[in-house]
Amino acid sequence: MAVISGKRLEAYTYQFRTDSHEVIADVNAKLGGNDRGPNPHEYLEVALAACTSITLQMYAAKKNMALESVDVGVKITAEGASNEIKRTVRLEGDLSESDRTNLLAIAEKCPIHKFLSAGAKIITSLE
Repeated sequence: MAVISGKRLEAYTYQFRTDSHEVIADVNAKLGGNDRGPNPHEYLEVALAACTSITLQMYAAKKNMALESVDVGVKITAEGASNEIKRTVRLEGDLSESDRTNLLAIAEKCPIHKFLSAGAKIITSLE
């Protein structure tokens, strides 16, 4: 699946589409935008939070754990020479300490976590 820049709507507001969804990205008024959607940093944070939640829920279902819900907080806390993201995970359900420990370890294995931790080579071309 690829993300395609659909079109500029106004100022810094852009509409993007995937194979089956459309989303809007923008920046706040202080940066000259209209705050009509999450900014790019927020989308990165959402990607990690969503991947963590879904990965843990899938793992728990496969292992028949009583995980009712996962609440994940993600915040980019440092950017530049040293990048840092803080993530908090709250697990709801009748889980043993062993279940909680296993789920925390699985959070480290969510695909977006692994991708961000490994870094990425970005190849840019002009069309």
